[in-house]
Amino acid sequence: MARAQKKVVILLVEGDTDELLLIERLRQLFKEKEIRFEPQNGDIFYQREKKELAIKEVIGDRVKEILMKRKFKASNILAVLHILDTDGCFIAPEHIIVDTEQGVLTQYNKDCITVNSEEQKSRIEERNEIRSRNVHIMSSATHIAQYAYQAYYFSRHLEHVTFNEMNPCKEDKVEKIEDFLEQLEIPIEQFLAQYMPFEQNEDYSTLYAKSWEFIVENINSLEQYTNASLMFQFLENDSQHI
Repeated sequence: MARAQKKVVILLVEGDTDELLLIERLRQLFKEKEIRFEPQNGDIFYQREKKELAIKEVIGDRVKEILMKRKFKASNILAVLHILDTDGCFIAPEHIIVDTEQGVLTQYNKDCITVNSEEQKSRIEERNEIRSRNVHIMSSATHIAQYAYQAYYFSRHLEHVTFNEMNPCKEDKVEKIEDFLEQLEIPIEQFLAQYMPFEQNEDYSTLYAKSWEFIVENINSLEQYTNASLMFQFLENDSQHI
């Protein structure tokens, strides 16, 4: 008898560190599923050359490209999951502050983003406006094309949650993740659950909605939060959510 083909879970991520942090544990827990990380190598929620396209169209086209490249059939796909960084995109413009003495274009801080010029302030305001609108659309989406879809965030990004570094050095990200995993004494989903904005004592759908309602408020998208632990809950009980 032919062995049943595993259902595929496509995980859209911004870069390689998300996969490094999560892949081993996901494959350990969900052996019956094929977990496929697909780094976007950039911010799909803010692409100036595509800003006239609807975000669902942009992401839907990307999923179609992945299916063609990987030779997946539509019937193979269980869900498309998306891990994104908030990058403080939901803060109000008054929390973007010009500091002409600053040596870098953009610096992320606990309660604000500082930039080195009025021109850069305008760029960040534009980015935040476009990005927050697109993230909002996708955080409330349940499907992309014909596939189940859910979005999860790291705030401000993965390194902020794992190392409490708001402005990490790109060159040593991989090494730090490797060291972090080697020293981690609890499963990664338990570690991430510590940074949920509230206790996980409600059903998945309620927690998912509340986690997104929370992160868009005030300066929460600059602070150290993630709802990525919910991804494990989704995959464990996918039949209830799809």
